[in-house]
Amino acid sequence: MPEFRYDEDHFIELAAQAQSHEELDLVEKLWIEAEEAMRLAALKNLRDNSVAMLDVIGRIIGHIEHLTRTVGFSASPVIGDMRAEMGRLHAELHDAGRSDPADEPGAPDPGSDAAIIDGATTPALAPGSVLSDQIPINSSSYADLADEYVRFFNGAGIRPSHVPKVRKMAQTAFDNRARYQSIGTPLGIPWWFIAGLHQMESTYNFEAHLHNGDPLGARTSRVPGGKPDTGAPPFTFEESATDALRVKGFDQETDWSLPRALFRFERYNGFGYRSRRVPSPYLWGFSTIYRRGKFIADHVFDANAVTQQCGVGALLRQLSNDGRIKLVSNQFADLETDDPLETGDDINRDAAAVAGHTFEAFWRDNLSDVRHFDWDEFLFKGASNATHRNNTDPPTELYNSVTSLVRVLDEIRDRIGGRISLNSVYRSPAYNGSINGASSSRHMAFDAADFRVIDSGHGNSGDWADVALGLRRDGFFEGGIGIYNSFVHVDTRGHRATWDERGT
Repeated sequence: MPEFRYDEDHFIELAAQAQSHEELDLVEKLWIEAEEAMRLAALKNLRDNSVAMLDVIGRIIGHIEHLTRTVGFSASPVIGDMRAEMGRLHAELHDAGRSDPADEPGAPDPGSDAAIIDGATTPALAPGSVLSDQIPINSSSYADLADEYVRFFNGAGIRPSHVPKVRKMAQTAFDNRARYQSIGTPLGIPWWFIAGLHQMESTYNFEAHLHNGDPLGARTSRVPGGKPDTGAPPFTFEESATDALRVKGFDQETDWSLPRALFRFERYNGFGYRSRRVPSPYLWGFSTIYRRGKFIADHVFDANAVTQQCGVGALLRQLSNDGRIKLVSNQFADLETDDPLETGDDINRDAAAVAGHTFEAFWRDNLSDVRHFDWDEFLFKGASNATHRNNTDPPTELYNSVTSLVRVLDEIRDRIGGRISLNSVYRSPAYNGSINGASSSRHMAFDAADFRVIDSGHGNSGDWADVALGLRRDGFFEGGIGIYNSFVHVDTRGHRATWDERGT
């Protein structure tokens, strides 16, 4: 436990400076909190008492912050010394329980989102190190990880033993949102993202650099060192935080959807947990997604160590549960750009498909029981292909991928009762790029389709999506459902994803 000491004469001096009952009350609270900190420090048990000590020091810093905003204490040397000392103690306590950086030795800084590359080959899983159904993908590519972030977030609960602490941390973030907004708004960064970094890097210590938790009285000494480059210490939190966010290029980003934010949080700490098949505690600590496994020092991993720090994903989950923030998750999904054929009442078919096509033979052998569709409907190349002319038939190695999708659509058609026309099914990578499709579009895997009901009297896209949602809820399939103004996207990716783009 870091050493804590205080001089009673300092509190007597502060009490003499108080110019109101409110100021005197704050000094008394400081005294009470200092006595509690002394009691905890005397126990000499870091594991059991560091979290409680951190809470006490945080409250002391809060009282000091309040006092510095009053005329009588703004220039007090006693307050200045106490503020610096509490900031130092807070940083030491935070470092004792934090998740160490998870970058591997020699790993390059990936830079911007666009520069992220795939991870290395996955080694064997350490026995008992993760929940068996929450094994992360070993990659550092956003295209690979976007769905996982949303799936983990939607499935994450707060572990019961940590609920009070996580609720308190979420409340602290919300209470300081105006301060975070003053930093983030000029940079185009949401306040909750800054709050998440602040919690992870220094447990809301406003006397520490956002870069790494070093004290604001000097430039950073740990990586990244020598920050901020400009200005002179001591720095304000706002000056340091603005520099930290710009150093990472966050002020250049425009997509602040949930998966993008979680990707940036994980990149901030490093992707090293993925090669060990452990959900990063930097994201998922205190949640049901994470169980054990932690870097206990730089590049030193202990499969049985358990983080004592609330992960930023758990923090955002609590803020979302409390209605404090509304996280946009739909930007991870297939944002469709292949305009459907809005006119007429014809079924879309591949006019170039001829009898004897290899897919017709596949259909006859594997899907002959399908009631409402013909094989050539699934070869329709999309409305925009008339312009781009670069879509192709799906390769034969993908034929098996479409079978589950066909049966899902057949059941949807049966329950709706009206004829369904497919607007887009398979997309070649070139065609998908031409229409600005999502880089990880399921259409390229031949397990996704966009459909509309062409018979009148069968509702709108919301009604059609309700049928698909009911099927998924009943366990008929696991996949994505996207709702658009005039059509519905369905895919059989193997896990659930839902988005609503109506009105956009």
